[in-house]
Amino acid sequence: MTRTNRTHASLGLCALLLACTGCGADTTPQRSGRGPANPDFGNAAAGGAAGTSGQAGIGADNPSGPPRDPGATNRPPADNTCAEISQTAENRLRPADIIFAVDNSGSMDEEIVFVREQLNAFSQQIVASGVDVRIILISAPVASTPPPPPSLFDDDDDQDNGICIAAPLGSGNCPDDSNLPRYLHVPTEVKSHDALNLFIETFPQWRAQLRPNASKTFVVVTDDNAEDEPNDSAAAFSASVGTLDAALFAEWGFSGIYCFSECPEAAEIGTVYQELVAQKKGVGGDLCLQNFAPVFDALAQAVIGASGIDCEWAIPPPPQGQTFDTARVNVRYTGAGAAPQTIFHVDGADRCAADGGWFYDQNAAPTKVLACPATCDLLRSQTDAKVDVLFGCETKNRPI
Repeated sequence: MTRTNRTHASLGLCALLLACTGCGADTTPQRSGRGPANPDFGNAAAGGAAGTSGQAGIGADNPSGPPRDPGATNRPPADNTCAEISQTAENRLRPADIIFAVDNSGSMDEEIVFVREQLNAFSQQIVASGVDVRIILISAPVASTPPPPPSLFDDDDDQDNGICIAAPLGSGNCPDDSNLPRYLHVPTEVKSHDALNLFIETFPQWRAQLRPNASKTFVVVTDDNAEDEPNDSAAAFSASVGTLDAALFAEWGFSGIYCFSECPEAAEIGTVYQELVAQKKGVGGDLCLQNFAPVFDALAQAVIGASGIDCEWAIPPPPQGQTFDTARVNVRYTGAGAAPQTIFHVDGADRCAADGGWFYDQNAAPTKVLACPATCDLLRSQTDAKVDVLFGCETKNRPI
């Protein structure tokens, strides 16, 4: 399914041709040639290091810029002129990382078969929308290739309740069905009560699959409840997620298939999962109904809907004869029908505040410009927004 009504935003990737201090303050004619007036412009050795700022925000664009951050040491170039070239690109949809924990207990035979058969269709629905998805599956493996047919399953045989995923999502080579980078199988048995614990305990095994800019969704499939300490409540699990990686899990979702009532298929009502789904506004499916396809479809659509635009942009190479200077980059936002506004720089993700900002993926040798969460939310709320990354003028940090 192709996603309709996408948010479109454009990114102007602007590389400087001439040295500048005010980015447009000089009204003299600009060069149109290939080379800069000052071939050393943008050199970090000449410009100095970028300053730091405790906050960032968005303000009306001012050619003269706000007061300099006292921490900034870069000196202005000599000629007070500035020229730019622009390359425009459409924003990508935000990628999605989904972490499943599927109960392998003997009572889960029908649910296991469904996951085996439907995980490919689930992932393909997300991929078809334009979202780059990665799936991590925590569950026991199947020992044989191919896996035994459903007719041979025995409710009392937990070994048959392992999972192996066929191509194209998985490799189909049981028990080693991982197919990186799209799909990773963490071969760990999930018992009736420990799905939430295993999300936390196995994190070192799947951490490398996560992407900083991707949405994160936990999904549990079980006919029981979370009753094993330490993650035996919604509050305890949320606290545990907070200890994994603050940057990766700045925001995350939770969905699941569990029992809503004391039905014949229920080992226990999934009250903890129900609370997590409610808190995270996720998708909850009633295992008692034994109708899982609509739940997987709803979950796929929720993942697609949460993707929004990807709030990071690659830094293009500088023009020939110039070098990239981290102290001379600015980000400007233009909403539909509105005047341009400067988005101020912060020194890292941990310096983002409620009023937003932007930062580098790494300060020493950056390859990307990333928006703080508040700024990202603003950009995703606009259907016709433009973000320009401007190279060559002294970086605007929020004045202290």
